[in-house]
Amino acid sequence: MVVAVCLDGKVWSAADAKELREKHRIVCGSGGVCRESSNKAPVHRIPLQLTPEQVYVGHLHGFITKESSSPPATGDVMANVAVSSFLQGWWVSAWNTLASFFPSYVVLNRHWATPLHVDQLPSTAIMIPTLTTYPKDSIDNDNEANTLGTHVPLRHRVFRDLWEKGFHITSGSKFGGDFLLYDADPLTTHASAIVVVSESPMVPAADIAGFGRLARAVKKSWVLAYSNDRCTICYTTLVHVDTTSDRRPRRPNNIS
Repeated sequence: MVVAVCLDGKVWSAADAKELREKHRIVCGSGGVCRESSNKAPVHRIPLQLTPEQVYVGHLHGFITKESSSPPATGDVMANVAVSSFLQGWWVSAWNTLASFFPSYVVLNRHWATPLHVDQLPSTAIMIPTLTTYPKDSIDNDNEANTLGTHVPLRHRVFRDLWEKGFHITSGSKFGGDFLLYDADPLTTHASAIVVVSESPMVPAADIAGFGRLARAVKKSWVLAYSNDRCTICYTTLVHVDTTSDRRPRRPNNIS
């Protein structure tokens, strides 16, 4: 079953959200606001919101498709046509004004009865459009060329790699990270790790100490995700070790 979501990642059907959660391990976030007197929990509010990383993975694996939220109204279409006509007229006027400064080099000058032949123009007035040819292997498509991740954001690549490893993934913003990893459905278990996506494996010492203490306080592991020189996703798990010793100082021998 292919789930249709809006272009901005909103899911308007509870059945679709359940399908994504139970069959594809895609956990929708809260994207709607209930009325003031409603007592629904945020997880039950419609519409629900998918992150760009979730939409990317779903579209890549074929179980999510994007579509517009609603067709434009007739009034909106007429307004768009009017705006387009105005802009077109403005550009034509601007072009004619600019062309009036170069009457001998512009072929499409409205004051000329017949356009000049290309051979009658100087070489400086001729602009030849050229097409750039790219190798077929370098063309970015939605299925396989994104594997190396040259044109794909690092967060998308990390999310895809963790999702393909079988984790349930949610946002880690409340703990200062990028993702939270769950071994099972987030409704039944706690997160096991906080994932921080970094462009480089080099992390300042202050950040290491801060994230290590935070991870220890919330009883989670801190995982640093980054990409190496071969565009491979790598992970480093850091554990905060308490350096306080429990041993009591020995009493001096000369004290009875």
